[in-house]
Amino acid sequence: MSPRPHPEISTMQVRRRTSRPSSPIPADWCPNGNTRDDVLASRNVLVALWAGGLMGLSGPALTSYAVEVHLADFDTTGDGDVIDKITADLHRTGLAVRSLEVRLRLSAFHRQALAETQATD
Repeated sequence: MSPRPHPEISTMQVRRRTSRPSSPIPADWCPNGNTRDDVLASRNVLVALWAGGLMGLSGPALTSYAVEVHLADFDTTGDGDVIDKITADLHRTGLAVRSLEVRLRLSAFHRQALAETQATD
């Protein structure tokens, strides 16, 4: 189940607060660099909304968490940094969610973000 759009956070808010200096994603994956960044930002927001909802976050706390998750994506190349952060955060709040579940959710949200971006390009 996909999280509903949150009125207090949008992909554009996250993109304004952060910028990806260079992307490890191959250029042929998506012809427009901004679109690649949009997909990643959207994916990160969606997975943060899902995880934040499980942790009981709402309002400004959920918005801040989405930004934290997106910033974690800059730590290392690949998705491991986001997966590790979310898994650790969920465990800290007493939720026994495996990293495989987080990885599967991240992948599903990536596909959703890609479809939504292609629908609006």
